[in-house]
Amino acid sequence: MDDKIKDLIQKTVLEMLKASTSSENIHKMNEKHAEKIHFIPVNYRVLNGILQGLNIKFGNFIEKLIRNIVEIDSCIKVMPDSGETKTLFFTPKTDALIDAYITSRQRPDSPDDCTPLFDKLLEQILEIENSTNVSERQGITKDIDGLFITNQGLMVYTELKYNDDHDTGKFVDINRKFIKTWAGLAVRLGITRTDQLFPIIYYFNSIKRYGPIYTPSRNIMRGPQLFEAFLQTKYEDVYECLADIGNDPAIVKVFDDLFQTVRKQTIPKPTQLNLPTDIT
Repeated sequence: MDDKIKDLIQKTVLEMLKASTSSENIHKMNEKHAEKIHFIPVNYRVLNGILQGLNIKFGNFIEKLIRNIVEIDSCIKVMPDSGETKTLFFTPKTDALIDAYITSRQRPDSPDDCTPLFDKLLEQILEIENSTNVSERQGITKDIDGLFITNQGLMVYTELKYNDDHDTGKFVDINRKFIKTWAGLAVRLGITRTDQLFPIIYYFNSIKRYGPIYTPSRNIMRGPQLFEAFLQTKYEDVYECLADIGNDPAIVKVFDDLFQTVRKQTIPKPTQLNLPTDIT
């Protein structure tokens, strides 16, 4: 396995752990749990809270890891705005068009294959935005998970997710955000043809929960598919390293130190509740 990938994964993990195990975060967790009554010792509740926070952040970690991998891969080049939160602009007409598309796909008479409808939607977005005045557009803040260009000149926008395991409402929101971000990027990058900016929803795990309800199968990639399509880096190498990262001595030391720090703390008992002595 390429040592660069091992080092990159370790670096990404340690960066995430640094924020979660900082003295500032531990102090914040102390304050949160100090006033709670519970039979679990408060130090262990603080430790559990930090670990739960790290578990929740794992999806964000995967997003950051994929962006970091893209940055060192020789087959593609990261574009400005990748991994950033930006204000993107498009017209209210485009906004309403995307919302109408999402709603239409929820109807029982909507065709199973959304590919023609999706392609038509993207074409309509470009038609609207390329014939409008700048003053007609409105700003909307969006996270741009991944944005890169291949050696062949194709720009690729990726919405990065760890698992395809979201509840129905969240799944709808992901697809709505995905399309609206593409629309905003199309305006920002001056896109005139749909084949200039390829949109992909990427799930790091291969397990499938939802079918192509809003986004065609062509624009959904899972597991090794993104790597095989665009990267020199091998998915198997990344997966193997992640599977063993919990045994990395540097990572283990962070958790050992965290346990000792939290375990040895003296956290004040909850303040006494002052109840009225005369209750009528």
